[in-house]
Amino acid sequence: MRFPVDHNSRLQTVTVIIPTYNRAGMLAKVLPSYLQFPLMQEVLVIDDGSTDDTSEIVREFASSDSRIRLIQQPRNLGRILARNTGIEQATGELLLMSEDDLALAPGSLDVLLAHMRASNADIIAGRRIWMRIGETEEAALARANGRRWSVVNRRLLEHHSHAIVETDVPAPLVDATMLVRREVLEKVRYADCYPGNAWREESDFQLTALENGYKIVFCPHTLFFHYDRSMAGRGRNRFKADLVYLYWMYRNNLTFLRRHQGYLSQHIPESLILNNPHITNLIYIVYRAALLAQTEIRRAWLTHKHRDPSS
Repeated sequence: MRFPVDHNSRLQTVTVIIPTYNRAGMLAKVLPSYLQFPLMQEVLVIDDGSTDDTSEIVREFASSDSRIRLIQQPRNLGRILARNTGIEQATGELLLMSEDDLALAPGSLDVLLAHMRASNADIIAGRRIWMRIGETEEAALARANGRRWSVVNRRLLEHHSHAIVETDVPAPLVDATMLVRREVLEKVRYADCYPGNAWREESDFQLTALENGYKIVFCPHTLFFHYDRSMAGRGRNRFKADLVYLYWMYRNNLTFLRRHQGYLSQHIPESLILNNPHITNLIYIVYRAALLAQTEIRRAWLTHKHRDPSS
């Protein structure tokens, strides 16, 4: 049984955890956005066996800001193990789980922390604005604001990161970049059953937290900017990479549905077609494949447009 705790009595320190693998250039672009907050106690960059100059870039940042700490994995062990390694070594009272291609908007962490206190949330996340090729942050935000999304698609079990609502709202799923109280992490960790692209790692973490009685809140008042992945690099054979991506998405989503079938059946029954994870997963992967195809078509057009301005 959990007892009420006054989380508002004093300022709390924050550790950010950023797993990374062979994205040195992108990491250098977004890392400064984490250093603007006085309450940021440390920035743990977990280098998951990179073969580029990631470690050198992190050490260069660390030489001018002692809050940055490099943790090197002996080899590429996967993002989930990297996150759990960061959790084990973090010293902050609150942990911000983040990514190496995501930047925090000015003031975002302060706002998120204030709303965590006001809502008494155990886990809280804001809006993630996905940027397209050639977009500025301002243009991406304007595009995201042009359509009203619900916070969660309960049939597909997907959080809409562009969602706009008036106030903070409890939600079963939020963005993967989330602020988490340390007490949650004493009971819940990232499950190591999501290999490959680690699809559903954060969904599993969040539903497990709900099952343990913790409160999750979506805060529409703070922003994260997710840079287009073409800037970070995904390899030349995108078709093959997309097929591999879909394979792991299919496999991991099925694992997720099976692991949480009991909770979903009771609390979000519309998320399971005929209460069958296999049928539900087939519908889900068709939907995700269509979205991925749409994204690739748009990417190809935008890439051509930026290579040939006259078009």
